[in-house]
Amino acid sequence: EREQNVALGHGGFESAAHDTSGRATLIRLAEGGRVLTLTDFETDPGPDLRVYLVTGDTDELGDVVDLGALRGNRGNQQYELEGSVDAERYRTVVIWCRAFSVAFGSARLA
Repeated sequence: EREQNVALGHGGFESAAHDTSGRATLIRLAEGGRVLTLTDFETDPGPDLRVYLVTGDTDELGDVVDLGALRGNRGNQQYELEGSVDAERYRTVVIWCRAFSVAFGSARLA
């Protein structure tokens, strides 16, 4: 039986400081590893935007895993997770502006 990609959690983006929309899905890949995909994604452009996985929410981030710079403020995109990241703990995706320490939007992975 062939291994298949498995969605570990997904949720829709909600706006915080800026209008943000789209879906976030955490996927375990058939060939191993995990990725976070953003689909139909859109947010305002901003300086130094990052993709965070957090244990908290947009008010209180808690523990943070930085998945890297936001690749674009619109469109589908994908980010790899390190093997050590406990996906059960980090259940919220936050688009974070490091320049102004503000959340543009977030998606809770359920």
